[in-house]
Amino acid sequence: MATTPTATNATKKGHCPTCDGERTCEIHGSIYKAWDWEDKQYGHSVNGGVDHSLLECQGCETVFYETSSWNSEDTDHYYDAAGQEQYEHPREIQTYPKPEAKTKPVWFDAMQKADPQLRNILSQMYVAHDNQAHILTAIGLRTALDRATEVIGIDPAKTFDEKLNELRNGGWIGQTERDILGVVTDAGNAAAHRGWVPDSQEVSELLSSLEVFLHRAFIVGQKALGIKKSIPAKPERLLAVGKKTTP
Repeated sequence: MATTPTATNATKKGHCPTCDGERTCEIHGSIYKAWDWEDKQYGHSVNGGVDHSLLECQGCETVFYETSSWNSEDTDHYYDAAGQEQYEHPREIQTYPKPEAKTKPVWFDAMQKADPQLRNILSQMYVAHDNQAHILTAIGLRTALDRATEVIGIDPAKTFDEKLNELRNGGWIGQTERDILGVVTDAGNAAAHRGWVPDSQEVSELLSSLEVFLHRAFIVGQKALGIKKSIPAKPERLLAVGKKTTP
């Protein structure tokens, strides 16, 4: 074990999870941990190390934890000014807590009013998406759609096909969107039960399809219904009394 004393008021650049960007941070403490691994049977060995730091952003004053690690198996080669080959071990840097998901739509927080459980499902799904966990994202999309149909009032015991048909028959979606949401459902089932691994483009398209439905059903639609209260009622049509029609 090796430790590195930190000078008072020492600073370094770090990725602040609140500012979500590189900021000058005060170092409140740091320690370096080296490690070694050896396969005694075949003589292979690997070594590396991790710098652990407790940092405070000098902008927003958020305190967070950062690790900066390297290992001997990950090496970048390059040539210096004299033409000599050199190498270095790139660092993998992680911070905790992680920044908020970057892909959340601007209307995401309004989902709390619609249904806190649905918002929680979506929040975890966006974290999976930002971390490129595509299988978990696809499963999360299906779970979010399932919860959305329940909030709308569809029996949760029904199959996904039955739920989508009820959405269509109830006027929530048309046939084309019913087919699109069917793909979202199938993708989630395939990821959960058949080992399907979607790529980033496929996941983004599935996510966009679900967002269109959620935005209309829970955000835009509710706002439009609220406007109805302020629209003046249509005046009643007055009927002529005792007027004869001339042939």
